[in-house]
Amino acid sequence: MRPLITLTTDFGLDDPFIGIMKGVILNIEPDANIIDITHNIEPQNILQGARVLNATFPWYPRKTTHIVLVDPGVGGPVIKKTSKTKEKAAKEKNDNLSLVTEGRGPIGKRPLVVKSKFQIFIGPDNGVLTPALGQDSKVYEINNPKYSLKNISNTFHGRDLFAPVAAWIATGVSPSKIGPRLLKPTHLDIPEAIQKNNWVEGEIIYIDRFGNATTNIPAELINETFEPSDTIEVQVGKEKICGLVTGYYQANQNKPGAIINSWNQLEIFCRESNAKKELKLKNGQRIILKKI
Repeated sequence: MRPLITLTTDFGLDDPFIGIMKGVILNIEPDANIIDITHNIEPQNILQGARVLNATFPWYPRKTTHIVLVDPGVGGPVIKKTSKTKEKAAKEKNDNLSLVTEGRGPIGKRPLVVKSKFQIFIGPDNGVLTPALGQDSKVYEINNPKYSLKNISNTFHGRDLFAPVAAWIATGVSPSKIGPRLLKPTHLDIPEAIQKNNWVEGEIIYIDRFGNATTNIPAELINETFEPSDTIEVQVGKEKICGLVTGYYQANQNKPGAIINSWNQLEIFCRESNAKKELKLKNGQRIILKKI
């Protein structure tokens, strides 16, 4: 099978950045099969990027390489080259900033390769790769100049660093060749839904292009909290939705409804309309379920 590389970013589709990254990959590994997961992560929303990664990577085959780029630090303060003594001290302290060898340009955040049991993940060390950081994962800091472009810009690490590293790994280069092991990568504290007596509290974690809002409330938690005969009220801001449906068609036209979606999570929608606009929804908004 052709080597598979996926792309998840907050770059959007109006600019040529994604196309350039694909060109870099194909120059190194012409046989790569490049899949776009999404480029519509909210700008700089690291938590959303991590959640999308968590929802998508289990569906991909073994040996897939995932590039995930949601990095507010790009273009920020840079790190100047220091002495080897200081560099060694920084690495011993597992410092959160990476030093790049002379002539290759500075990088403001530590770039990582994460090798899990079955797949590989590439991205900045800002927590966006948290779903990949399991007990069996090995993390490497990208710092071998052999596997990036010759000149690294201050603002386009996707082209200069992450894309070529992914391509070289697709050719068969071991992640251990990319750089040294890293023991303490950044972990995000990803909020989970909570159960309180006879009600459940969660939040909106993703809003798609139709305006449907996926929450962090899993079907399993709903089933643990309520009986099948219970009528559940879903409260979103001032809006109260009575009961869950099993199909969008069951809600009244232009009215909000609640459903367990294909991610097996509670979703808020408006039939033949846009729940985000109608209910003024936003990521992080509180959702409450209770028996009525």
